Order: sequence, then C-alpha cells, then structure tokens
Amino acid sequence: MKKFSYVFAILFLVFNCSSEENDPDNLDPGPFSVTILETRMDGANIEWTEAIDIDDDPITYSIYLEDQLISTGGTALSYNFTGLEPETSYDGYIIADDGRGGTSQDDFFFATEPETIILTINASNWLHDSFPEGEGTREVHSVGFQVPIYENAISYQLEIITFSIVNYDGSIYTTSGGTYTWTNETQSDPVYLIDNMTEYGVYLGSASINTINPSYGETIDYVTSRSGEAQVIITFGSN
Repeated sequence: MKKFSYVFAILFLVFNCSSEENDPDNLDPGPFSVTILETRMDGANIEWTEAIDIDDDPITYSIYLEDQLISTGGTALSYNFTGLEPETSYDGYIIADDGRGGTSQDDFFFATEPETIILTINASNWLHDSFPEGEGTREVHSVGFQVPIYENAISYQLEIITFSIVNYDGSIYTTSGGTYTWTNETQSDPVYLIDNMTEYGVYLGSASINTINPSYGETIDYVTSRSGEAQVIITFGSN
C-alpha cells in the first residue's frame, strides 16, 4: 500500500508540473518582427518588436543563429552579434516564451560585409617616366597619392581630405573632397598603374623637364611642395 501511494504521488507531481508548463488554456505570445539594424564585417545588430502576451505572462527571448542557441532567458529587444566571418550569409530566429508552454517565433537573415582595410596616406610625388633627350634626361614627375596594390582586393576608394601644392608663381592650389574608385581590372583617369607595378597613382598634377634645363631645380621644388592627406578604403572578397 505504501509503495502504491509513493508511485501515485510521483505521478501526481509529474502531471501537475506538466500541466503548469503546458497549460491548455494558455495563449501563445503574439507575433513580433525582427529588423536588421546594421551589418558589419564581423557582426550585425538586430532588434525586434515586443511579443504581446494576452495572458499578461512575462516574455523572455531565446536567440538562435545557424541553429545554435546564442542567448536565452533575456528580456531585451535587441542583440549585437560579434565574431562573425566577413562576407558570409547567416540565418537565425528568435523564440518568444511565456514560461507556460506558449511560444512564438520570427526568423531573420543577414549577410556580413566584405573585409575592408582603411588607410590614411600622405600626398607624394614620384618619377613617372624618364628617357634620354639631347645632352640630358627628360623626366616626367607626377604628384598625387600612391596606393598599394592588393591582389585579392575587389575595389578601391580614395577620398581626398586635403591637397595643396605651391605653383611656380608662388600661388597655392588647394582641393578637398574628391573621390575616386577603381578595381584591379579597371582604372580610369586620373588613376593609373605606376611603373613599379606595386602601386596605383592617383594623379593630381605633373611636371616634365630636362635635367639640364636651368629651371630643373624650380620644377623639383614645385613637385615636392605637395602636401595633404587622403583616406583609402580597400575592400576584399569574391568578385
């Protein structure tokens, strides 16, 4: 008799707990929606609307990414994913849980951004070409910005922050805000491949002179008077 009473007590407790977790009269939390706020190279920010529960039960949220549980039991309505791979597609979903067996779910999808590097480079000058001419050498000097070449880059973007050069008459030419884009496959004026084959030149000025010309020193002073900065964004990934 004691054994029977013991088994009955256990069954009663199990049935009672199951009834509390899956109340047949309980209503599921209402629908909600997820919004992708931002994607980055290594992460993303998401937020979602509140799941309203008609039974007024407190709602918690579980976050899944690629079917892996990322966070559970939270009440916040946003999440910041970090440590993800660049240029990768991710699927996920959020489950709203009222603690009584009622749930609702919304799915989401995002793709992380391609990997990028950002450089700040100074204005420079370089010898673009030279060849014998008469008793001297004809030199063609270029002025602007030199950008390193990356074989796996899919795009380059250079934005001039500021640039100035002292003209032959002493006046100062300045500019800012110009933006140039190109790829390893396609460049257009004023972007071209420098002879060293390791850099692109963003050409903003030039000077051509023979080394025996009395004005040679003045010309060199002109090209070396350049100054300024530019920001370069180099993006990597699949074409």
